[in-house]
Amino acid sequence: MKKIFMLVTAAFTIFLTGCSFDTFEPIPGKSSFISTINIKDMTISFYDLEKDMRLPDWKVDKPYIGGMIFPNKDTLLLYGNTLDSVDLYSLSKGKKIGSWETGKGIVNGILVQNGSEIALADQERDSIRFYSLEGKEIKENKTEKDPLTILENEQKLYVISFNHKMLSIIDMKNKVQLPGFEIHAAAAGGLLNQQKRELWIGGHGEGTTVEERIHVYDLKSGKLKKEIAAPAMPVNFIKDKDSIYVLSHGSNMLYKLGENGEIKASIKVGANPFEIEMFDNKLIIAGYDSNDLYIVNPENLNVEKTVRVGKGPFQIVTRER
Repeated sequence: MKKIFMLVTAAFTIFLTGCSFDTFEPIPGKSSFISTINIKDMTISFYDLEKDMRLPDWKVDKPYIGGMIFPNKDTLLLYGNTLDSVDLYSLSKGKKIGSWETGKGIVNGILVQNGSEIALADQERDSIRFYSLEGKEIKENKTEKDPLTILENEQKLYVISFNHKMLSIIDMKNKVQLPGFEIHAAAAGGLLNQQKRELWIGGHGEGTTVEERIHVYDLKSGKLKKEIAAPAMPVNFIKDKDSIYVLSHGSNMLYKLGENGEIKASIKVGANPFEIEMFDNKLIIAGYDSNDLYIVNPENLNVEKTVRVGKGPFQIVTRER
């Protein structure tokens, strides 16, 4: 199942039940955790890796698809593409503490400017919208149609749009549009490799053609430098000092690559995995259809532990102590 399709249809495949949930089990302020935002049963799962303990799920009453934790390590912001607002929750209090009226269309968001601002991808308005942590909208920059993946690097924001073969670039200092460059169709997921001045982009493929390769672009010229095989549907990336890890959800494969693209190791993991994060020197992978978190050793790609979470883990959000 394609992630972009699910972003559009998530709210229509979820049956809303019960009344509003006002309070949840508080999350201890000193705990580090891995959380998943689960779209099939509208829950948020929490797992304390250090204590090897799953904390109580939060059963929410809105179809959230993603979120982030503020630098204060207590405020959790949640968004959904069919919702009129993004909502803020206090982890330590276990309750909602505010909302920002954004309108519908928010499909992604990241902290930018060293955590002082938030960039939200809005597919209703085909734009990136910048907010302060207090909820004031600072600037809105138009992008190509259906912005999805957001990457920040050296005072530039790179925006990959799923339905347009043009990369948008925003100057972060002045919030102005810079010249972009052409990329491949149905692109999704990306990684900025600063050492080599490269942008790695994955995707799902177009029409009946499944994407089998990672496209590597030169950041300065925008030229396609090479393609790296990573079948099928490479959609998520993460990097450590020595390797780049690629998650291909069409084949349930995790690849460990060198910076030149050579395969160091690979493993089949999860069922329809979308999300990968690095946490406490471990790779964390969420299996959307298996409803599991997989704790993977990055050295040998061995699965060290599997943790059950809610149904349909769609995004991973972590907090380190």
